[in-house]
Formats: sequence, C-alpha cells, structure tokens
Amino acid sequence: PRTHMIWDTAARTLIGIQEMGVDNVGVLMDFGHSLFGGETPSDAAQLLIDHGRLWAMDVNDNYRGWDDDLVAGTVHPIELMEFFYTLRKNDWQGVWQLDQFPFREDSVAAADTAIRFLKHIYRSLDRLDMSGLAAAQADHDAVAAHRLVQDALYPGIGEE
Repeated sequence: PRTHMIWDTAARTLIGIQEMGVDNVGVLMDFGHSLFGGETPSDAAQLLIDHGRLWAMDVNDNYRGWDDDLVAGTVHPIELMEFFYTLRKNDWQGVWQLDQFPFREDSVAAADTAIRFLKHIYRSLDRLDMSGLAAAQADHDAVAAHRLVQDALYPGIGEE
C-alpha cells in the first residue's frame, strides 16, 4: 500500500541497489523515515556512508509511529545530534534539506526554527569533547557519554 515503504531500511535499500548492479544510484536518506522504520538514524547513515551510497538527506522528526514530518529536533534532539555527529565524523558533504509539513504552523517560522536548531547542533558538535566521548565509549560508560552529549547540547545544564 501507499502508506508502506518497500525498502524500509538502509540495509534493504543497499541490497536492492546492489542487486540492480549499477553504480549511479544512491540514497536520499530521510531522518524521519529512519525513525519510523525502527532504525537508529546515525547507524543507518554510517552504513550508507560505508557503502558510498548516502547522496542526500531529508531532516525532520516524528514519534516513530508515522511520518509526521515535524520540525527537526522536536522529539529526538539527541538522536539528531548523533546523526550529524556521524556525518561530521565521516566528513560527509552531501546535500541536505528540510522535509517538514507544518500543516497548522507558519511554514517560514517552522523552517527558521529547524534551521536555528540545526545550527545549534553544529555549534554543540564543536563543544563536544570528542576524546572524552571516545574514552567513554571505549570504557562502555554510557552515562559518561550521555553527560558529555548533554553538556555539549545543553550548555547550561551543569549550572546550579
């Protein structure tokens, strides 16, 4: 049916492209579709990057139950930061665009709000203690890693 994606994960999409046997097909990855499909968007992006198939991306948000096309960062701010961390870590320079449908909101204000938050994510990645994060990951210390991400994304969080 129209409401279901045939290639609903990055892995299935890669297999489909491989089965076509062509080198001129890539993926426009939709952050929201990845959420809706039950994926971790940063892992899906890494898989596509590893195979040279992430050519573009759409950015939006949803509650994982439907393709709501909400303003980017509305529901999954940390996952969105992780997604852009993966893109930065790989020096990915492809095309990205907003894919939001603010049916009740002012569309310009919604786009401005998303862009504002995405710029904040980029500044947060500049603040993120990358070596500390790598050490926390190597030690399997999820709490320490989460605190580092919180400190970068929400700079005033540690203030009393």
